[in-house]
Amino acid sequence: MREIALILHFLGLTMGLGTSFAHAFLSIITSKMTTDEATKFRMHSLVLSKMGNIGIVLLVLSGLYLINPYWGIITTLPLLIVKLVLVLILILLITLINLSTKKAFNGNAQAELIKMEKFGKMTLLIGVAIVILAVYIFH
Repeated sequence: MREIALILHFLGLTMGLGTSFAHAFLSIITSKMTTDEATKFRMHSLVLSKMGNIGIVLLVLSGLYLINPYWGIITTLPLLIVKLVLVLILILLITLINLSTKKAFNGNAQAELIKMEKFGKMTLLIGVAIVILAVYIFH
């Protein structure tokens, strides 16, 4: 069962972090467009966020299973605590991005896209930090 959870965890990681990287690269493309073109393009590219949402769900569900053996010794693993706090921050940022996405489709898309871009940059950095911590914690 652990192997299945690891596979789901790595698939979730790929989907979630892949979404962050995709949006980062797409922002390079949109920087060369007019404001209207960039807004339209970015609104269409928001469909990628669905992949990221599925990824974070897979990560959390598989992560809850995979972390079970560590709960008894978690206080002796400060890097694991930091990693879990970063996961919580990541979930908060993804929630804010999802809320901004809904607002973008219902109102001032440009203002919401600016917020999402800032949150997205943070999710990318936090996601990479989580991966680095996982490597150091779990070898």
